[in-house]
Amino acid sequence: MKKTALHTLLLLAACCTPHAGRAQEPDSVRHYDVAEVVVTATRTPLALKDTPVITRVIAAADIAREGIVSLPDLLQRELAGVEFHQAGYGTSMSFQGLDARYVLILVDGERIAGETYGNIDYSRIPLSDIERIEIVRGASSVLYGSNAMGAVVNIITRMPKKRVEVRGSVRYGTRYQSNGGEELGKNASEADLGKYRDKIDLPNAHATLSLGLNLGKVRSLTAFSYRTVDAYKAVGRRSEERRYRNWNLYRVGYRPGTGVAMIPVHRTADTTVLVAPDSRGLGVSGWSDLSLSQRLDYRLSDKFRFELSGGYFRKRRYDFFESIVDENPMPAAMTGKQWAWHTYEGYNVKALMEHSPSRFHKVYLSYMRDVYDRGADSLSGVHTHKQRHVYNIPRLLWTWNGEGIHRLTTGVELVNEQLNLDLRPEPYSYADKVDMNTVSAYLQDELLSGRRLSFVAGLRGEYNNRFGWRATPKLSAKFDWRRLTLRANYSNGYRTPSLKEMYMELTIPMPGLQQIVRGNQNLKPESNHYLSLSAEYENRGLDLSATVYNSFFRNKIDVVGRQEGTATVLLYENIDKSRIDGLELTARWRPARRWLLQLDYNWIYRNSNTPGGDAQATQYIFPSPHTATLNAEYAFSVGRLRVGVNGAVRYIGAKEYEDFMSIIDLQKATVVMGSYASSQPGYAVCDLSANFDFRGRVALTVGVENLFDHSPAVVSFNSGVTAPRSGFARLSFDF
Repeated sequence: MKKTALHTLLLLAACCTPHAGRAQEPDSVRHYDVAEVVVTATRTPLALKDTPVITRVIAAADIAREGIVSLPDLLQRELAGVEFHQAGYGTSMSFQGLDARYVLILVDGERIAGETYGNIDYSRIPLSDIERIEIVRGASSVLYGSNAMGAVVNIITRMPKKRVEVRGSVRYGTRYQSNGGEELGKNASEADLGKYRDKIDLPNAHATLSLGLNLGKVRSLTAFSYRTVDAYKAVGRRSEERRYRNWNLYRVGYRPGTGVAMIPVHRTADTTVLVAPDSRGLGVSGWSDLSLSQRLDYRLSDKFRFELSGGYFRKRRYDFFESIVDENPMPAAMTGKQWAWHTYEGYNVKALMEHSPSRFHKVYLSYMRDVYDRGADSLSGVHTHKQRHVYNIPRLLWTWNGEGIHRLTTGVELVNEQLNLDLRPEPYSYADKVDMNTVSAYLQDELLSGRRLSFVAGLRGEYNNRFGWRATPKLSAKFDWRRLTLRANYSNGYRTPSLKEMYMELTIPMPGLQQIVRGNQNLKPESNHYLSLSAEYENRGLDLSATVYNSFFRNKIDVVGRQEGTATVLLYENIDKSRIDGLELTARWRPARRWLLQLDYNWIYRNSNTPGGDAQATQYIFPSPHTATLNAEYAFSVGRLRVGVNGAVRYIGAKEYEDFMSIIDLQKATVVMGSYASSQPGYAVCDLSANFDFRGRVALTVGVENLFDHSPAVVSFNSGVTAPRSGFARLSFDF
């Protein structure tokens, strides 16, 4: 497998390419400009070359040229160390060894409501009307508060530059699989089949339309997006090898559909067990979603600017299970399942005032509200409320520019978070709302900004009504010497336990036993000390960078498993200490005007101390220690037609992972807990596309995703989310 992946990387490097471009150079490729202004690293405008930590920028033009429409696909394709998996609760992200709870995703600097194990609903972010995406690795809690322990991903939306702008696109992709058929849901009516069974064979289609106006003092952007995504199932091709530690297992049998071992056991030796693939496979849901947004900017004068924006989102997700398309559909009274689809709905509003009393001072006053609802609709028309998550965030921000010697940024903000959840233990219910309030004040000083040697120092103090006071420091240094830039960064990150981690209780009934996921109101906030050193070299089309980093955690929150009778209880608890070390290497090379090669590599090492006794710390997703991405682009012009060929390879190395499973002891008629280790082989996924752009007005992109139709040999929660091969065509216009 390693040889195959290496050969694929070399082959693609030799024949195709993706990034950098400027409008005045029609043959140029991807966008990359060290003088480009970014805002995420310091929350103030700063040239990319002057940022205290390396900031990665993905431009909207590059996204459009490659035909990418989802944020997970984009991040996996562009960044090494980013993986997405399909867990029992849905799509789950891993970012440089940390799960999604430690990655703060923002839209125009604002939080997004609605999360499952830290993952937001990634389909809420259409990529059609953004200007760029900025990624800052490492802890950024001084500026952004809780959750910003591993990285910040800031999606920045665009505003029109011309007087009238009309943009649109239509993308159509082939289906991943044919999952319907007369055998599925054959006991249901034709009307019910039309409502559900036919919806798991949707086209991979996406349509967008936007209208922008720039009337001088007034600017407006109205955007619409509609998308359908096909569902598919991944079924393993070979058995999973589970290595049970300190157990001697024989006459092995597994309870059908559960994976629970039913075997006589003796705690004497290590045993390897082969578990045949589950014929039901791992289902990845299909869905349809609709997004509407409106932004209005009004510049009263050189000193005052006002902004008002809002958006609406609606989505329906169609599962393989808990639905009419279950392989053996029976009435809900017998199975405990509803024939239902999941519905998601949300809206956000934001108001902002920007005041510039002088050229040295700028004040921002804003308020943001984001609401996200999740529910289930059955074929009988009954709607069940599942979750309502709300953010209310007022903020006051002030910056002072001291003529290149100091640039101060200070602010105060309140984060009010509210949650209604149906997963509550009795006597509580969905109607019992829980909330949390955090008041913060922060100060950051950019010393000698833009000079050869510069520093950034910051401090955040906050009070949380559940966890009290805390202070968070940060210190960065940057040194430029000719074409070499050295950066050193220390930052303290933190994360308060989520309301779900404190209050939820989910019971998963299984024949003969139960599995319970239980919150813990005694959790403590977790923190980390993040250290990084990086070197960047740039010369004549070659840009190299290397970063080593260490993240040392205290009180890290993980799921700890315990056996209570016939029930396996997964309890959120604090782990004393854990550590992640890593190395990131990037290379961007432009060997000729029409070519660009970009390579990212990431290595991580994890070490943790977990509770002892009968408790075992676990996690659903384990990252691969070695990941790499290769992007390549070749572009040329014929008259006013620009042609670009883009290729990408994503390599995910082999990995080991651990889990525990309840074991039914047939001799003693008891349930015990067995820990096992398993592994996933490495693999590579290749994409190829071609873009034809006429005068920047009309563009056609055609391509194939997962060119060699890779599918995981062993399917589990630790398998990558790799959809079957699909071809697509995207037509866009800009007038």
